[in-house]
Amino acid sequence: MAYQVRTEVAAPRALAAVRAVTTPQRLGTDMIAALDQVWPLLREQGARHGHNIVIYYVDQPGELTIDAGVEVPDGFTPRGAVRPVDTPAGESAAVTHYGEYTDLAGAYAALEQWCAANGRQRAGTSWEVYGDWEENPAKRRTDVYFLLEPSA
Repeated sequence: MAYQVRTEVAAPRALAAVRAVTTPQRLGTDMIAALDQVWPLLREQGARHGHNIVIYYVDQPGELTIDAGVEVPDGFTPRGAVRPVDTPAGESAAVTHYGEYTDLAGAYAALEQWCAANGRQRAGTSWEVYGDWEENPAKRRTDVYFLLEPSA
C-alpha cells in the first residue's frame, strides 16, 4: 500500500482512557481489555463519544505503555482506572491506513521514512485514531500520527 504522509498541527482530543503496560505480542489483547473498561462507563454515564484512540509512549525495548481510550468531547466522570487523557498537541506527521489493524507496520514504516527523508525527528509519542467499524477489512480506516520535534 502506498501512503501519503501529511503534516498537520494536531489539536488535543479529550479521551476517557485506561493506561496499560504491555508488549508488542500482547498489545491487541491488552488494548481490548482497556477499552472494555472504558465503554461500559461511558454508556452508563450517557457520555457523548467519538472514536477509539490509542496513544503510545516511548518505553524500554520490548515494552509499551499505552493509553487506550475513547474520544469524549463533552467530558465524563472518571472512575476506577478510567481517567481523562488528552492526545498530544503540536506538529505531527500522519498517514491514513485502510485495511487490517495487523497490517499497520507499513504505515509506521512510511512515517519513519518520511521523517528520515525530511530531516524531522519524532518527539517520541505516537497515536492511532480508529475510524468507524467496517465489516469489510479493506474499508477499516486508521490514522497514525507521529508527534514531531519543532523544526530548526
